Amino acid sequence: MLPILLAALAVFAPGPTAAQPSQPTREEAASLPDSPQGRAAGAFIGMINDGSAAAVRAFEETYRGSAQRAAVAIEERVARVERMHAELAPLAVVRVGTRGEGELTLIARARDGQTVAMEFIPAPDGEGRIDGVRLRIGGDEVAPAALDKAGIARIVESAARALEEGYVYPEVGRRMAESVRQKLGSGGYDQLGDDVALADALTEDLRAVSRDLHLGVHIEPQATETEAPDHSAALRELAADNYGFREVEVLPGNIGYVRFDAFVPGPEAEATAAGAIAFIRGCDAVIFDLRRNGGGSPEMIRFLTSYLFEEPTHLNDMVDRDGNIVEEYWTLESVPGERLRPGAPVYVLTSAYTFSGAEEFSYNLKNLGRGTIVGEQTGGGAHPVRGERLSERVVIGIPFMRAQNPISKTNWEGVGVEPDVEAPAGEALERALELAREAS
Repeated sequence: MLPILLAALAVFAPGPTAAQPSQPTREEAASLPDSPQGRAAGAFIGMINDGSAAAVRAFEETYRGSAQRAAVAIEERVARVERMHAELAPLAVVRVGTRGEGELTLIARARDGQTVAMEFIPAPDGEGRIDGVRLRIGGDEVAPAALDKAGIARIVESAARALEEGYVYPEVGRRMAESVRQKLGSGGYDQLGDDVALADALTEDLRAVSRDLHLGVHIEPQATETEAPDHSAALRELAADNYGFREVEVLPGNIGYVRFDAFVPGPEAEATAAGAIAFIRGCDAVIFDLRRNGGGSPEMIRFLTSYLFEEPTHLNDMVDRDGNIVEEYWTLESVPGERLRPGAPVYVLTSAYTFSGAEEFSYNLKNLGRGTIVGEQTGGGAHPVRGERLSERVVIGIPFMRAQNPISKTNWEGVGVEPDVEAPAGEALERALELAREAS
């Protein structure tokens, strides 16, 4: 089942630290941490279990980031919570973990025994506030499955081989493989009783060696031969979320503002993007807000960037583990409608959450001198990923290529994109507006 997003659509991007193993492993009540994120998570669970409009409003005022409160009408949020209350309440937390800096993960049991997995995304504008919550509802998709020592050994060895054969930096792949094999041999994984705990532990251990935030192990049960993939629900969800585009407006001073939270592929998403550009193309300056954007499709990155250049422009290359350029990305020769006014200043807002494809968009414009980056240093993920199956339920996402900017001859992996103008994420828009007004 696809995740239900209570925030803007975003491609999941881990924060700047490694995942931690989830505890406990048995089906028993779990305590939330006494931390800002723990209190926010507890309030979220309480809101779902209450289900009233008053509970939703109280949660929004206390724990939701200000930008997210403005992005979705409170009536829509109340309706979502009422539906979840009717389907799930009461929820009981049975597992608590972390994935990334301040990004809390929970597994809960619903009234009818369904498993509900949650990921809480911290907001950039306040400690303890959240930008969104991803929920995945379903039994085998998220429920832990027991593993014996032999099963653990098979998964760890499969992961080690996949890294040796496919990781973008062969020497780092070998070091990761050696690390997990040593831990397996010393009994370091023996006490992990299920595949969810093993996946979290492997993710932590592999990132400790590679520092690669695109690398991860997760649960993804293999479909049976009779199951045909149903993409209709995903398409409906993307359409309902306007393909990631959250706000498009002309601000005072004839400054265009476009906030989008994912680079979504496909013709419908491109039509939405073209409409957003058409609305602000006559502005004297343009601000792209990527503070909540976790990445996405390189094709959409190219599509949007093409509106900023009159001539064909080399944006990025993809390089394989042998150092060969396997694909070049250039702006498109033609785009629907008209491009932005030549020379109109462009500002890109970033935060520590900005990741992957959103970083590429920022990095490309920065190196080409076409955009001013305003905000925080980004998350630091520059490697495309492919999935390798380790078991019927466990998959490892292996970065197998790396981005290479044609100007810098490097990328933002592990370091992020450094802003031209530093500002806390919550203040980046106002700072960009000041710059745009000064430039006009």
